[in-house]
Amino acid sequence: MSYLIHILGSDIPHHNFTVLRFFNDILADICPPAQSRRFMVVASDSTRFATYPRLDIEQFHSKYSLSKALVSQAAANPEEYYFLHGQFNYALWLALLMGKMKPSHVSWHVWGADLYEDSPLLRHQLFYILRRRAQGRIGHLFSTRGDLSFYRQRHPSVPASLLYFPTLLGDGLEQMRQACDTSRPFTLLVGNSGDPSNRHIEALRAIHRQFGSSIRVVLPMGYPSSNEDYIAKVRVEGKRYFPDANLHLLPEPLAFNDYLTLLCDCDAGYFIFQRQQGIGTLCLLIQLGLPFVLSKENPFWQDLVEQQVPVLFDSDLLSVKVLRNAQHLLLALDPGQLEFFYPNILKGWRQALPIALGARV
Repeated sequence: MSYLIHILGSDIPHHNFTVLRFFNDILADICPPAQSRRFMVVASDSTRFATYPRLDIEQFHSKYSLSKALVSQAAANPEEYYFLHGQFNYALWLALLMGKMKPSHVSWHVWGADLYEDSPLLRHQLFYILRRRAQGRIGHLFSTRGDLSFYRQRHPSVPASLLYFPTLLGDGLEQMRQACDTSRPFTLLVGNSGDPSNRHIEALRAIHRQFGSSIRVVLPMGYPSSNEDYIAKVRVEGKRYFPDANLHLLPEPLAFNDYLTLLCDCDAGYFIFQRQQGIGTLCLLIQLGLPFVLSKENPFWQDLVEQQVPVLFDSDLLSVKVLRNAQHLLLALDPGQLEFFYPNILKGWRQALPIALGARV
C-alpha cells in the first residue's frame, strides 16, 4: 500500500504547529489515513506533539538528520511518496538535485522564501543556482496564484496547482476591535516579523515621507530569535523619523491571541516584502476590515486582485485618507467568499493530497 509522508524540514514552530493542527483536527476526518497521518518533522521541542494524537510524527533534531533519514527511507520504500511543506532545507534540495529521490514521488507546497533569492552573499548566490535546478525536479508544485506564475517562468513543464496555507483565523475579532482605543494616533503595523526581509528601515523611511512623524508605527520583531543586532539598527533608524511615543518595537515573541490584540490596535498594515510573505497577517487584517500596503514584488497581490480584495502599493500616492477609502471597500467585502480563507481552502487540500500520493490529473 502506498503512503504519503509529510515533510516539515525546518524547525519553524509557528508554521509547523499550524500545519500539524490542521491535519490532526480537520484533514484527518475528511482524508484517508494513507494521505494525512504520517509526518517527519524537524523540531527541537516535541512536547506539543502530544496534542496531535491522530498523527504519526517522527521527530528529527536537525535539518541534516531529517534529510539523511528521508533519502534512506526513499531508497528502501519505493511505495512511499513525500509532500514537502515549505522546505527551507538545503540538504533536501541537494538530495533532489543529485537524484537521490524520485521526482515523481515528491511534491512541494511553496511557503514563499525558497522560491526567492534575496541574499547578495556569493555563497548564497551559488547555492541559489543549484536550488533553482533542484526545484524543477519534483513531481508536482502547490502554491498561491502569484507563486505559480513565478515558478512557471523557470519550470513551465512541472505540473502545478493552486493551494493555500491553512492560516489561523481569529475568533471574536469584531468585539476586540470595538474595544480598542480610538483616541490614539493613526497606527501602521510595519512588517510581520523581525526578519530583514520585512525591509523595516526602508519602510520607516517611506512611511515618514508619505505620512509624516505624527502617526504611530508598530513593529512586531519577536521572530526569528537572536536578531538583537538587527532590531537595534531598526530602532536607531526609527528614532530618526518618529518620536519615542510613536515608535513601538516589540522584540519578544507574541502568542496568537496577543498578536490579534495588537492587530486590533492598528489602522492599517505596511508590508514591503519583495516576495510572497505574510499571508496569515493579511488574512487577519481582512477579517478586521483593515487595509494594507504591499510591494508589487510580492506576487500574492495577484491572488488578492483575483478575489477583488482592494490592494495598495508602496509606489502609490498614499495618505491616511487613501487608506480610509480602501478600508470602506474592504468592509464591503465578504471574506467568506475568499478562496484563501477557511473553509474554502479545503477544496484545494482534498485535491492536493491524492495528487501528492501519485494520483494522475
